[in-house]
Amino acid sequence: MGGGTVRQGSMKALATHGRESVKDTRQRLGLAVRRIVNGNPRVVEKGTKLSVSSVAKEAGVDRTTLYRFHEPILTEIRQLNDTTPKALLEENRSELSKTNARLGEYRKLVEEAQEKVAALARANYRLDARNTELEELLRLRDQCIADYQRQLNARSGSKKNG
Repeated sequence: MGGGTVRQGSMKALATHGRESVKDTRQRLGLAVRRIVNGNPRVVEKGTKLSVSSVAKEAGVDRTTLYRFHEPILTEIRQLNDTTPKALLEENRSELSKTNARLGEYRKLVEEAQEKVAALARANYRLDARNTELEELLRLRDQCIADYQRQLNARSGSKKNG
C-alpha cells in the first residue's frame, strides 16, 4: 500500500513538473519571439528572420519541442510572418505616397522655374532685338556724322581755294 502512494505522489509531482516545464518553455519561447520581432535578440544575430528555428535557438529549446508542445507559439510565428510583409507593404505604400506628394511639389516648382526661364528668354530676345536696332541707329548716325564731316571739309576746302 505504501508503494502505491509513493508512486501516485511521484506521478503527481512529475505531472506538475511537466506542466511547469511546458509553461516555462512557452514563456521563454514567447519572449524569444518578442526579442526577435523587436530586433533585440540575445542569442541569434540582430536582423535574423522570425522562424521556428530562430525562435527555438533564441529560447534555448529544441525545434521539435516547439512543434510538439507549443502550437500557440507556432501559430503566433505564422501570423507574424503573414502580417509583417503586409505591414511593410503598407509602410512602403505610405512612404511612396509621401514621395509622390513631394514629387508633385517638385514638378510644380520645375514648371514654375521653366515658365520663368521662358519669360526671361522672351525678354532677352526682345532686348537683343532692341540692341540690334540701336546698333543700326548708331551706325546710321555715325554714317550721317561722317557725311556731314565730309561736307564741312569740302566747304572749308572750297572757301580756301576761292
